[in-house]
Amino acid sequence: MSYPMHIRLAKLTLVFTAATEELPFEEVTYFYGQMGAGKSSIARLIDYCLGGKFDLSPALQSEFTTATLSLFVNEKPLALERQRDSDYVVCSWRDEQGSFDLILPARKAGTGGPLIPGTEVEVLSDLLFYLAGIRPPRVRRSKLKEDSELSRLSLRDLLWFCYLDQDGFDSNFFQLDGGDPFKRLKSLDVLRFILGFHQEQVAELESELQELYARRQQLQGAAKSLKESLLEADVASEEEIQAKVGVFEAEAADVSQKLTDLRAQHLQIPHGTDSLRQKARALTEEMVALEEAEPQILRTIDQDRRHKNEILTLGLKVQRVAAARAVLSGVAFEACPRCTQTLPERPAHDCPVCGQEEPTEGGANLDPAVIASDSKARIGELDDSIARHEDQLARLQRRAKELARDREAVDNSLTQLMSNYDSAYLSTALVLERRAAEIGQQINDLRRLVLLPRKVQELFRQADELQGQEITLRRRLEAARIGAEADMGNLHKLEAYFLDCLVRAQMPGVSVENTVKINTKTFLPEVTEASTGDVTVMSFANLSSGGKKTLFKACFALAIHRLATEVGAMLPSLLIIDSPMKNISERENKAQFEGFHALVYDLLETELQGTQAILIDKEFIVRDETSPLTFSVRHMMPGSDENPPLIPYYKGL
Repeated sequence: MSYPMHIRLAKLTLVFTAATEELPFEEVTYFYGQMGAGKSSIARLIDYCLGGKFDLSPALQSEFTTATLSLFVNEKPLALERQRDSDYVVCSWRDEQGSFDLILPARKAGTGGPLIPGTEVEVLSDLLFYLAGIRPPRVRRSKLKEDSELSRLSLRDLLWFCYLDQDGFDSNFFQLDGGDPFKRLKSLDVLRFILGFHQEQVAELESELQELYARRQQLQGAAKSLKESLLEADVASEEEIQAKVGVFEAEAADVSQKLTDLRAQHLQIPHGTDSLRQKARALTEEMVALEEAEPQILRTIDQDRRHKNEILTLGLKVQRVAAARAVLSGVAFEACPRCTQTLPERPAHDCPVCGQEEPTEGGANLDPAVIASDSKARIGELDDSIARHEDQLARLQRRAKELARDREAVDNSLTQLMSNYDSAYLSTALVLERRAAEIGQQINDLRRLVLLPRKVQELFRQADELQGQEITLRRRLEAARIGAEADMGNLHKLEAYFLDCLVRAQMPGVSVENTVKINTKTFLPEVTEASTGDVTVMSFANLSSGGKKTLFKACFALAIHRLATEVGAMLPSLLIIDSPMKNISERENKAQFEGFHALVYDLLETELQGTQAILIDKEFIVRDETSPLTFSVRHMMPGSDENPPLIPYYKGL
């Protein structure tokens, strides 16, 4: 027997306003007695210290202040103290590294990350896994998306199969039968882990796939952001940058030559504003041409799209006509479909309705397959044309922005020159020198940008490589999942254990002749009985008796623990059953009362040896004195000094 997560409760210390109560725990701890004595509150307070939440009873509302649960997690001592209405738990433990105290959220992690450096401990559940030396199991948050992020299973999810509370005993079957869909999926994940459907290899592959996906998203995001920044700067590729650099270098050479010629000239030199005006006119003419070209390109794109839609529509019509013709070709018309008169006799190869000669294959009627193939080719051509025109439009728009900036710069220079009218030589020289400086700065800026498109390509290349690794990893993961779920041995063991528990607990109507089947999609067990050709099915949903429901659910929990113990699953070695005889009379249903308790004691002495049980009920059945189990039994009655309730002095509601 192995217990990856061996939990053993030592005692529960409850601080009330006027008293302190200590409840010790043994291998079997039994609380029984009258209602209103606080028996169920003990189980709820244990669960409260383990991160649960519940509505306080009137007595606890009046008197309860603090609960401290002392326990051992894989032999490591741990104390969990939680005050009333607190969302935090004070945790104190000892291990080989020393003694520690830490305040942890009971259920919901904060935003500050791990509270123990180098670990994943963010909430109480994480600490229990950490002390047990177990990495919390991870499952996909979405069961439909393969790239969904992974989330950790919590100790709270595992405790659904360890704490059978009184309120939900006969109302839900371990969250599997409807209700909250999120809890149902978590419960399914727990059962898959126990059954071995989530092997360690599957968990590791899922984690590795999640990391690859996150890295690929980061690379693609960085590449897209960088590419958008380059587009905003009117450069989309390294070739485009180099082309612009070439244009600027040619212009710089031209400006330099003009300055040289200017200094050597002795003839009359035109004023600098003249060249600026000419440049402004040229820029304006080009901008007008671009403005006229843009609507034409848009019209061309619109025409191509409408043409594409028409081809798609015609293709659909051809298919419909072909389908109608195929249907009507097999109809033997005896009367005219329009006037209903009897049709005259026609030659064998003529249409019986219109009298024309039947068309032959490959004749005037085109083959729909040929039409579909031609349509597909034409649509491909149109798609390519649309893409090329859209690319041309993008280049045109970038050029328009560049011209607008140049025109604005020319206008500013012209305004400045006109306000400071100087000699022809000086004004022209100033214009040329200023332009030479601008060109030099633009060339330097572009050369610094030339590495960015390369970086974009490199980021996309790395993202593509990761995507290829993802595809390979997904195939391995799918194969691992199929391999894990193909082994139905543990599921068949669970079915056998469950039937054995039902029979030994004297479940009415159930015998060894019955069969238990568990659907791997819902994990809801069904007990079937074949008789005279009819099949009778018993499930938690169709059990009309509340007593049968509690017995059915308790037996399934015992079967789960038997399997978990055998296969070494990470289910805590703790079983709290609050009122298994909730709807069962110990006198009227004596066989079930004695049979269930005998089953529990037998299992704790054999297969579940090492599992700690806390039982809460109306009556107590004594085990044979030869039993090796250690018992702690407390009889509780409201207002009794001999068998006091949970809060001995309390006399209220």
